[in-house]
Amino acid sequence: MQFTLDFFIIAAIFGLLYGFLLQKADFCFTASVRDWFIVKDTRILNGVLVLMAVSLLGWGAMLTVGAADLSELWVVPFGGINLIGGILFGIGMTLAGACGSGTLYRCGMGYVQFWIVLLFAVIGNLVFAFIYDPWARDYFIEPLTLKPEGYTLYSMPTLFPLLIPLLIVLVMIGIAIYRFGVKTFFNGFKEAATDWQKNPFKQKHWDIRLVAALLGILATIQFAVMSSIGITGPQTRVGATALSLMFGEDIVLNNTYLNGLFAEFPRIGLGPEETLIIFMIVGSFIAALLSGSFKIRLPKLARLPNAIIGGLLMGIASRIAPGCNIANVISGVGSMSLGSVVVLIGMMIGIFIVIKYIFKMPMLLFYKE
Repeated sequence: MQFTLDFFIIAAIFGLLYGFLLQKADFCFTASVRDWFIVKDTRILNGVLVLMAVSLLGWGAMLTVGAADLSELWVVPFGGINLIGGILFGIGMTLAGACGSGTLYRCGMGYVQFWIVLLFAVIGNLVFAFIYDPWARDYFIEPLTLKPEGYTLYSMPTLFPLLIPLLIVLVMIGIAIYRFGVKTFFNGFKEAATDWQKNPFKQKHWDIRLVAALLGILATIQFAVMSSIGITGPQTRVGATALSLMFGEDIVLNNTYLNGLFAEFPRIGLGPEETLIIFMIVGSFIAALLSGSFKIRLPKLARLPNAIIGGLLMGIASRIAPGCNIANVISGVGSMSLGSVVVLIGMMIGIFIVIKYIFKMPMLLFYKE
């Protein structure tokens, strides 16, 4: 596949918008689950659920109108490997303090700790690549994989592709109305759309539900015109490109896993998806600069082991699962991939393990008096 300049320009625009929006809402999957577990705070979790709903409707709509087809869905292999990869990723991102997308936008805000997390996540990606063949593939990945091609609910016979996503979102709405009431539910739309100050670009925080909807719409457009959004696959290619520059291309070409990542590339190098994740950091930097939130923040030495170990685990686990939180929440859920659902369950288990047994946060906060 040959990449033309317009591919890179489109990717850069998507990256800028993603980074800008993520920073404006402090959007992080780790925080959404952690805060819900510890103090029953569902503010960020509500945003994640909105993002899932919009992705479901967006993917279904694109397939219905013919803007995309089933071959373009991001459907991961299905089996026990999803759960193990998800658990390890959940542990890693909780130790590190941020998920895949959270790491990128915090890099743009000046957090040196998350540059360290990002560096070791890339190293983790490469570590996995060099243990993949033959050890991981033959003795770990394939034995735990039940369905290599994965499974999507879009494969079920229906009148039109949007039908099942509509039913799922209607169930989600019904649960929300049952829990919060009709008035509170619909007031949420008004609050999300009117939470503005005089200059929204200088405003430090936007309503996370609005940002989630915008992220879902943006990802849907990307799905139709470019590809499904992912972070850790392109991140691995960035690391592999760096390796090829330092040690020559043979180190990549002779590795089964890394070579496969460049199968559709004209040569080893950065493509549009890698451009997108780089510009996510730039977009976050711009958003932070406009709102006065940018500041070089040096990490405490005591947190460096968490950043290093957490980053390594995230990098390795994202290749096992496969995919990080953003790929599974948006592309996986939008594609109705059962493998992605298992990965997300695993991530939640991983977060629980860390706050219960490693950080030992007070679990009594789980229970209402």
